[in-house]
Order: sequence, then structure tokens, then C-alpha cells
Amino acid sequence: MLELHRHPWATMTSIAAFAAVAGCVSAPPGEATDATTGAASGDDAGVGGVETDADATSAGPSTASGEPTASAGTASTAADVTGDPSGSDGSDGSAPGEGWTLVWSDEFDGDAIDPTRWQHEVNCWGGGNGEQQCYTASPDNAFVEGGMLHLVARSGPSSGPAVNDDDPNYDPNDTSVTLPYSSARLRTRGMGDWTYGRVEVRARMPQGQGTWTGVWMLPTDGVYGTWAASGEIDIVETVNLHVDGEDRLYGTLHYGSYWPANVHTGAEYRIPGANPADDFHDYAMEWEQGEIRWYVDDHHYATQRADGWYTLYDDGTGQMIEGQGAAPFDQSFHLLLNLAVGGAWAGNVNAGGIDASVFPQEMTIDHVRVYQCAADPATGLGCATLGDDAVLVPGIDPPP
Repeated sequence: MLELHRHPWATMTSIAAFAAVAGCVSAPPGEATDATTGAASGDDAGVGGVETDADATSAGPSTASGEPTASAGTASTAADVTGDPSGSDGSDGSAPGEGWTLVWSDEFDGDAIDPTRWQHEVNCWGGGNGEQQCYTASPDNAFVEGGMLHLVARSGPSSGPAVNDDDPNYDPNDTSVTLPYSSARLRTRGMGDWTYGRVEVRARMPQGQGTWTGVWMLPTDGVYGTWAASGEIDIVETVNLHVDGEDRLYGTLHYGSYWPANVHTGAEYRIPGANPADDFHDYAMEWEQGEIRWYVDDHHYATQRADGWYTLYDDGTGQMIEGQGAAPFDQSFHLLLNLAVGGAWAGNVNAGGIDASVFPQEMTIDHVRVYQCAADPATGLGCATLGDDAVLVPGIDPPP
């Protein structure tokens, strides 16, 4: 999830309504396409589709990421994919193919969230997207039960800090902001950080107008500076499932330069004959040097490559330079799980706004597993799980 932006290309039901918010083009359901918009406008209103962590106050190449918001009009490319029924049977989450070695996991078999694996983020910042929830550490919003992790968004006023947890002005005792919903956001930063590998999450998504889920990754050290110069990997996002038949899910990369000069590219996907809110499905991402791939139920549906992404960052002297090789996706990232309410994406598509009557809603996670490619852990090469019909998502060239 982009905390400063969501996917501007994700148009849900009303293409016209979403285009007005995000300045984007989207394909009709079931039709593969790609579209590119112009450069970022500088408007810091969120545009739907990602939560990003970036500190908008700094832009040095070694600055830790804060958490920004996607700008309306950010350049984007998207592909719309309808899957083959062979990929919709729902797997048990076992590692596909050979060569993958399990290096980190949480099966949620205990009776509490493991503090050696997960950190609660606690704030009412709104994700930089105008979201309407406060993230809390309350067991009302996040708990382990029945061998599963439950992230629950509830209606009712909640108060907390005005800025995100990484902001230098963050005060955990601050209660200056009150929002009408509460929910949870967990991260593995400093406890689970990886460069290359395969991440799998088996989950059932919430439904209803105003729900917005994110299974995603942010750079741990932000070696190229603040969002989105250091990148963001969205493994899966959903918004407003079952509203007017909404059944899409999204996999996206955010990159480019510091907001608002950020861009993003990705694919949307429909599980044949199924809605992500109705049952558990396996969502996965494989990341190797120069290539990132997305999967649902072990069906490979999209690929992005380094010749389609880039980073432009300040070299410390005020000179903007372009990153080399696979930058910015060549550094350690950590995992985030969250359920947001409303915001610039979910609140502006489908029926619009937030339907208070559908809450509480929850994202339920059966397990999280991270694998390393034994053939070459340093690059992740040699273990690719490849499908015949995956879309190669068009990239975006850096500005001249």
C-alpha cells in the first residue's frame, strides 16, 4: 500500500470517477491493456492503490523512509489480466518448484502476535491518503485466534498520534487526532528484512465500500532516499470487494524519484469464478535481481523487469543521478500487513465514500512464509516459477 499514493490506474466501477481523482486510464474488465499517464502534478492528494512510507521532509540518498502519499497524476502503467481456471483451485501454500528454502515464517499457531516477528504501527496519520482509521495495538484490531491472524477494522472514534511512527516528531502519547474508525497495521522492519526471495501470504480479504487491504514491502534503510526513490513492492491489494461486483486484486511497483516525481506500474487480476473476500487464496511474489513476479494460487499472472523501472536520487551534493542495475529493488525490504478504511483510492471508486454499515470487517491471514533461492541467495536467480500466460507489464522510462 502506498502511504502517499494508491494505484491511480485502478478504476473499479466508474472509470470516469476514478480518472477525475487520479488522472488515469483503465481497461474494461477482462481486457488486457497498458496505459501511461503524464508526469506527477505535484498535488499531494492520494490517488488510489498503494500505501507508501516516505518522509516528505527529506530526500537524501540514505534517508530512512517515512510514509508519504501518492500524488494525483503520477505516471502509471497497468495491465488487466483475467486468469486461467487452472490457477483458481486454491493451493495449500506449499512452495512451488524446486530450490526454494524457507527462511522465515509465521503460521500463527500460538495465542498472541509474536513481538519478535511483528511490530504494531500506532498512529492516526491516515497513511498520507486521507484514510479514516487510526492504527492501534489493541487486541480489538489485531489478534491471533484459531491458528490465524485477524486484522479487524471497526467503526467508532479512535485517537492517537498525528504523524507516522517513523516521523522524528512522533510521540506515542499524542492523542491529538481522532478518526471515526480503528484498525491495525503490522510490519517486520528490523525483524524480517530481505533482499530477493519469495514471499507467500495465504489470506481472506474483507468486503464492502471503504475497505482497502495491503500486503506489501518497503525498503528498510531507504538507501536511495525517501519515497518513492527507494521503491515499494505491493504484493496484493484489494478495495471495496463485492461492491457492484468488484472482484479485482492488484500487484504494483512504486519507484521513480521523490514524491511528487514518483511513478508506478502494475497489473490487476481476477481469480476465475471467485472473489478474494469469499475464501482463502495464496498471494505470492518472487523477487530476483532484475525481475519481480506476481502469483495467485501459484498462477503466475504478471512480471516486471529492471529495464522498466528506475530511480533518480540526490547523490548528496544536490546532483540528481540515476541508479544503476536493478536499483531501487536491490536492497533490503520488510513486509507490511494492513487494513485501511476509506482514503484516496477506496473512498473514490465503486459506490464512493465509506459504508459504515459493513463494519466490522477483517483481513484474515492463515500464514506468512518467506523463501530464499538456494541456487543463488545473493541474486535470487535460479528458482523462478514461470507461467505461460503471465503479462509482462510495460515500464516507464526515466525523464530525459
